[in-house]
Amino acid sequence: MKTLSLKFQIASVTIFSAIVGAVAAQVLPGAVFSMRDFLFEASLSPRDRLALDQLEHIAGRCSAAFMDFRDSLGFHTWRLSYDLVVLLVVLGAAIVMGLVAWGLAGRLTRPLEILAEAVRRVANGDRRPPQLSSAATSEVAALNEDFVAMTAALRSADDDLRLRSAALAHDIRTPLTILRGRLTGLKEGLFTADDAFCDGLVEQIGWIDLLVADVNALADARQAGAGKRERVDLCALAKDSVDSLRPELEASGVSLALDSGESVFVEADPGRLRRALLNILRNLIRYAPGAPATIKVFADGADAVLRCTDYGPGWPPGDPRALAEPFARGDESRSRQTGGSGLGLSIVQATVTAYGGVLNLRRGAEGGAIVEIRLPLLR
Repeated sequence: MKTLSLKFQIASVTIFSAIVGAVAAQVLPGAVFSMRDFLFEASLSPRDRLALDQLEHIAGRCSAAFMDFRDSLGFHTWRLSYDLVVLLVVLGAAIVMGLVAWGLAGRLTRPLEILAEAVRRVANGDRRPPQLSSAATSEVAALNEDFVAMTAALRSADDDLRLRSAALAHDIRTPLTILRGRLTGLKEGLFTADDAFCDGLVEQIGWIDLLVADVNALADARQAGAGKRERVDLCALAKDSVDSLRPELEASGVSLALDSGESVFVEADPGRLRRALLNILRNLIRYAPGAPATIKVFADGADAVLRCTDYGPGWPPGDPRALAEPFARGDESRSRQTGGSGLGLSIVQATVTAYGGVLNLRRGAEGGAIVEIRLPLLR
């Protein structure tokens, strides 16, 4: 919860200090002198005190007779300088208010110290956001919100960097090893640079290019939510995606039927969303060749739904949701020829998540696999 603003608190303390100082200078000197008179009279004998009271009643406290009689009783030793009393009162009030201001300053600056410590942690690679108490002022709380957003962006950048590094270590090593071995063999005369040999090298280079493109696509999909958005007809986008891959689908024997009624609108980047749909279609080509499949687009409550159902071999054993993790492949052998880069469904999930949706992977009641995208429906 945000407290009062820093400007308001500083102004309030300043006004309060001025009021306390003015009241102290006005009231406390009189109180000091009243206490002085009380102590002096308490030090007198009962007889002298009675005589002084009688004289005050007859002549008044400000009369010359009363003052002379009081001096004769030793009052001159109790005299105080009014200016000195005021000075001491003001100094005392200043000390008290200074202590109050010091305590308040510590309370106000503690959240800033926490933020400063968090900045140092972030500079050293620790992306944890600061934990501010409810004492943070509205300005500091706003600064904290911006800082948390910044650390989230840095964490995303770190994830993308780790992802790219993992891709290099995970899958590029194999084609590079093949390239090195074949080129070394060519140098030593073990291979002949014929068309088949060159085609093999080009195939390995093409695989590296594909993996790099997919890694970049996944990093781009994770940032999709921060990019441009527009009103997109999911039915029209699905039809366009199917039409663009129709030759490949027919060549693989996939009999795909598109079932879409009235327009269903979502808010997204059509290019990024189309890429996600194409990845789903390419999975059909790769994992369900020769099998019938359907794509249905419809509205379900507050969701726009695209459901792809195939009647192929279905998901491998285990939880299908694990296949949306980076570098997961549907075939157990993890063959690059059949399994692709292992980033297709990861790109789909990252894109859907960036637009506030969910990706569901499940088995069909009659076998096969179901891939379902749910996005917030745009009315």
